[in-house]
Amino acid sequence: MSYSYLKCSCNLKNPIKVGDITIETREWIEVSNGNFSVDLAPLPGLHQESLPESFIDFTSKKFKTPSALFVREVFDIFTDVEEVQAESNKLLYIDLAKSPKEISSSLVEDSIYKIKIGRDDLSLESLWLKELLSNLSESISVRLDGNMAFTVKDLNRYLEKLDLTRIQYIEEPLTNVRDWETLDRRNELKLALDENISLRRELDFANYLVAKPTWNISLRDTLKELALENQEVIISSAFEPPNNLKILNMIAREGDQVAGLDTLKFFYLESLKVSPL
Repeated sequence: MSYSYLKCSCNLKNPIKVGDITIETREWIEVSNGNFSVDLAPLPGLHQESLPESFIDFTSKKFKTPSALFVREVFDIFTDVEEVQAESNKLLYIDLAKSPKEISSSLVEDSIYKIKIGRDDLSLESLWLKELLSNLSESISVRLDGNMAFTVKDLNRYLEKLDLTRIQYIEEPLTNVRDWETLDRRNELKLALDENISLRRELDFANYLVAKPTWNISLRDTLKELALENQEVIISSAFEPPNNLKILNMIAREGDQVAGLDTLKFFYLESLKVSPL
């Protein structure tokens, strides 16, 4: 099969921090088979491979990197891509400079919000989150994402005074995921695996899998997990470009969980630049 390639770049509306890296522009390579396109799009700060390394991996047909393997698997599995929209959670960042009560009143009814935690002063964050949760409409649920930022001691203190009834799950909060079973309020929470999704069979106390087929789990294994229904599968993205989001939305429609695909709104699409490679 022959492919054509386009180099793409797009400014983000606001800088985003991924790991230790702040990103202002998203870059990717669009790969077309003449019928539809998929994006080579490793995210700096998350993927180990760079975009040039991903491209070399794909064109050399080695497929050792997650981003290149995703493109290959999409072309292997699908003959076409449908334009569908899966229901998705909305991404919300804690802003200590803003009133959590005012923010809670501005949230959309009958929605799920994913909130990144552990990025600022933990005590101030916890107080901010406590007020937000106490003022939420009953139709709104929350997913917390800890990005392995907490020790058990820190997380116990962070969660101590929170109303956890509005929390659907907490995603990988601990630096050591195996410490989950020593957490004080573990029986009031459900755990979602992300960084340690490869341990999903071993860590059977986890209720959810946050599947990112371009990064933490292959597309084939994602489809298997959706079919097996051992754990609830949340299809999520790593700030994917438009072609990949279209594919992930199509996959997410196969499951019964609200996806995590609300990231294209961070792209300033009017700034998109495309050039032959």
